[in-house]
Amino acid sequence: MKHSALLTALLTTAVLTTAPAPVSAQNVAGMWEISYETGRGTRTQTLTLAVDGMTLTGTVTFTGGGRGGGGGGGGPQSIEISDGKIDGSSFTFTVTRTFGDNSFSQAYSGTVDGMTLTGTILGGGRGGGEPQPRPFTGKRPS
Repeated sequence: MKHSALLTALLTTAVLTTAPAPVSAQNVAGMWEISYETGRGTRTQTLTLAVDGMTLTGTVTFTGGGRGGGGGGGGPQSIEISDGKIDGSSFTFTVTRTFGDNSFSQAYSGTVDGMTLTGTILGGGRGGGEPQPRPFTGKRPS
């Protein structure tokens, strides 16, 4: 009888370790190219993310530059993310951008589903009104 209990335990362990794993926080780690629409056209950013438990760290690289290019001039700008959190397939983080004496925060939230990110960016809008969330999509760079 001891032999069959051991065999059952081994088979159960084998089945559990070969079953597909649920979406993991680790799936968001790495590099992503995200894009979103603005009044000036499509903008892109590169996210480089790392996961440690439920903490998300990394950088956002804003790829536009100069007037009309989506940045504050001077080409790409990388900014450390703050307050990064990951919970299963959902993530949030904030970046604070600075232009001269002005700064503003943007809050990112979204989900990862395999090789795709989807979410919204809130903050940093122009025109003095209430900022509207900007939807984004992301994929791994080719």
